[in-house]
Amino acid sequence: MINRVCGEILGKRFFSSGAVKWEPLQIKLSNGQKKQINVGSINQAPANKKIDPRLTRKFQRGSVYDPFDFSLAKIHLDKKYGSSRRPMNDLFNKFGVNPLDLYTSPETLSQFVTSTGRILHRDVTGLSAKNQRRLSKAIRRCQSIGLMSKVHKDVSLLPTRTSGKL
Repeated sequence: MINRVCGEILGKRFFSSGAVKWEPLQIKLSNGQKKQINVGSINQAPANKKIDPRLTRKFQRGSVYDPFDFSLAKIHLDKKYGSSRRPMNDLFNKFGVNPLDLYTSPETLSQFVTSTGRILHRDVTGLSAKNQRRLSKAIRRCQSIGLMSKVHKDVSLLPTRTSGKL
C-alpha cells in the first residue's frame, strides 16, 4: 500500500525529486452526500519561484547529513566564517593616515557618522577593525571637546532644505 502523505512504501521512507500529484480527498458525510476537499497546503511550491541558493544544500550520494545543516544558524556560521567575505577597502591604511590624528577635523569625521550622529558600522565604512576602533575614538574625542555635534553630521555635509516655492 502507498501512503502518499507520509511518503512511505511498504514501511520504508523514500525521497523523490519529482513533483507529487495530490488527488482531492473524498469525505463521506453522515447524510450520504459526498464532498471534495482540495488539500492545497500539501502541494509543492510552484516551479517559477526561485529559492535562495544559501538555503539549499548539495550533498554527495550516500552521505549522512544533520538537521543542523538546514538551519538558519548554519547559514549564519557559513556567512561568518566563509571565505566569500568581501575585501575591506581601508582608506586609512591605503593613504597611511592614523584616524586618531583627525580628531581636530570634524568635517572629515562627519563622513563616518549618520545624519543623526551615530557612528557608522565597520561593514559600511569598510575599515579594518583596528582603524574602526581608532576612528570611533577620534569621533568621540572630537565630540567631547565640542568640535562636532553628537546629534547630527557637520552642517556642511547635511542635505540642504529646499522650500516648496521656487
